Amino acid sequence: MIKIINDVYNISKRIKDIDKDYYIVYNTSKNNFEIHNSKQIGNSYCLTLPYSKLDARALMYVQKTKVKNIDEILNNIETENKLKEKEDKRNTTNELTNIIEENDKRR
Repeated sequence: MIKIINDVYNISKRIKDIDKDYYIVYNTSKNNFEIHNSKQIGNSYCLTLPYSKLDARALMYVQKTKVKNIDEILNNIETENKLKEKEDKRNTTNELTNIIEENDKRR
């Protein structure tokens, strides 16, 4: 892992505006950027950035995933899960309907 101290857009410095204990590393084995927290007990890892370049998107992503936004994040997850469950039920119903119709045609 390579700790990022300086970068073109000063993301490594600006990330500290979100949380003074955050720092960025480049994980050479996974080829990605990670956010770590020096005050976190046991393991400093917080999250992996979903971008191959270190730019302003990283700041927006980290800001969006902050603990203080947990209620909104959990609500979004719950909403997505409900939509997925509804879609799965609809697909299952359609598949069963098709099976029944096929069986009826064979009789």
